[in-house]
Amino acid sequence: MQYVNCNLCGIDKPSLITVQNGYKVVRCVNCGLVYVNPRPTSEMLIRLYSDYHKRGGKDEHSWTILMKDNFKEVSAFLNKLFPERGKLLDIGCAYGHFIKIMEGHGWLVTGVDPSSEAVASARKKDLRVLETTIEDAMFPEASFDAVTAFYVVEHLADPFTAVKKIFNMLKPGGIVVLRIPHTTPIAKFLAFWGIKNNLYDLPYHLYDFSPKTVSLLLEKAGFSLISVMPGMPTLPKRYAERLISIASGDFARFLFVVSMGKLLLPGTSKTVIATKP
Repeated sequence: MQYVNCNLCGIDKPSLITVQNGYKVVRCVNCGLVYVNPRPTSEMLIRLYSDYHKRGGKDEHSWTILMKDNFKEVSAFLNKLFPERGKLLDIGCAYGHFIKIMEGHGWLVTGVDPSSEAVASARKKDLRVLETTIEDAMFPEASFDAVTAFYVVEHLADPFTAVKKIFNMLKPGGIVVLRIPHTTPIAKFLAFWGIKNNLYDLPYHLYDFSPKTVSLLLEKAGFSLISVMPGMPTLPKRYAERLISIASGDFARFLFVVSMGKLLLPGTSKTVIATKP
């Protein structure tokens, strides 16, 4: 196991939130970042991720269904923002579903993912995918017009360094789009009522970002025009989970619209958009 300081402010002032699956979830008293501490080493995480995409009976088709509305929403946004299209990097591309969509819209897309099985599947579709992590990927500066990362940054050992690397890989005026969970408010609510849960998905998720902390992360990396909003809900395989996801996601988007972007429902996943000046 590895003990770490806060990735956002660098200070070692953790306050315990909960313990799940034998791992401690803490909150930085200084900046509010929620993270796992201590956590598995990099070698342990590599072994844990060997069958990550198959957990819970998932397969390639269920991943496609899970993310299809997210992908549709983000593709429409990027297509509108870049009518001439451009070069895009999809981090954690898995089986390449988003890459396929964006290539169909005229983008030149590269994907990276550490899963050999997922990469092999993507390459069978003739997609440009590298078997690597964002930490180890090598791209020249100012290579991309847009970078996407759907449910990725919460898995990274060093989110700040990764986000700074994304900043450097983008062209001036380039856009990063992140999709992140926001687990802590729901976990605290359930704990208050004595309801056990595994919502943090430990040890796969190493961080839990709030709108505040993800904005601070992007600002620290150099990004501007940061927007945090509720995106389209995911569609889990289990029917009950899907209903909850749709209901909470729709309610979150309703609150966001009627409040003119001022109300973000705690506990729902967020879409984060930022620009490189």
